[in-house]
Amino acid sequence: MDRRTVLGGLPALASGAAARAAQAQQDRFPSRTVRLVVPFAPGGPTDVFARRFADPFARALGQTVVVDNKAGAGGMLGAQEVARSRPDGYTLLFHASSSAVTSPLAYRRPLYDPVRDFSQVAVLGVVPFVIAVGPQLPVRSLPELVAKIRERPGAYSFGSSGVGTSNHLAGELFLTRAGGLRAEHVPYRGSGPAIQDLVAGTTAFMVDTYSTLTGLYQERRLNILAALHERRLAAAPSIPTAAEQGVQGAEAGTFNALAGAAGTPPDIVATLAGAVRRTMADEAFRRELERLSIEPVTESGPEHMLRFLEAEVAKWRPVIRATGVSIE
Repeated sequence: MDRRTVLGGLPALASGAAARAAQAQQDRFPSRTVRLVVPFAPGGPTDVFARRFADPFARALGQTVVVDNKAGAGGMLGAQEVARSRPDGYTLLFHASSSAVTSPLAYRRPLYDPVRDFSQVAVLGVVPFVIAVGPQLPVRSLPELVAKIRERPGAYSFGSSGVGTSNHLAGELFLTRAGGLRAEHVPYRGSGPAIQDLVAGTTAFMVDTYSTLTGLYQERRLNILAALHERRLAAAPSIPTAAEQGVQGAEAGTFNALAGAAGTPPDIVATLAGAVRRTMADEAFRRELERLSIEPVTESGPEHMLRFLEAEVAKWRPVIRATGVSIE
């Protein structure tokens, strides 16, 4: 082989090396923008959390993350889009409790299986529910509320943001765990009207998040009796839990988690989970979430999230069946 043959082959070798380098860069995850699908409209609590999460998550991931709202069907439309997306880690779902658990269980024709149709990444935060009563109901503790409902089965009512919503089902769970109490459920078109009627005395009690009720609570226009959580809330440590007051197993709330399409390669899932851990380890970010009444989950990953979802499905399926909720 003469010198000209060798030199003539150099451009091809260089071109091949450049192509391999470009392919390696393309194969390295993440090499382009990651889309974070929020299955609810802008401005709601899940959207607020997602947008606060996106920036530090992008820094931990080393790539741009954009938030994309796809609302509808109790969160299922956006979740379905992610379930049907290419399983490459570039389209992620910012799950909420309704899209992850209650909507697939409550709808007659669910659009996906919340466990099988996703690659679970991590649980991000939990927003516990509380039980509140209006000022017209003369009770100051959860046992007093339980006693009143037990004395007059069916005479009291509780409001929610709609049939099959998380706070409706949490109210039913409380009644069951408190000894099979009976109270009439009054569904509203959102939490706002339900809270207005609670303050007006039209309904006796309501289950919702502390952050939703905190203003009225501080103004003493309603009273919060208990936190439906395993421990007292960081944002309101003076409020005792339901378990402390004798009602066991009534823990309920909303949660947010991260997932991708089923079949996402394990190394990509591990990269995403690592970025989540670094994001949630930031103390300033955790304090920011706590100010929003979100309890950060700092030690989660794919296996933990899978166990968490399976436990949530096992908890809520019998509650939904017992209430007869079935949404078209």
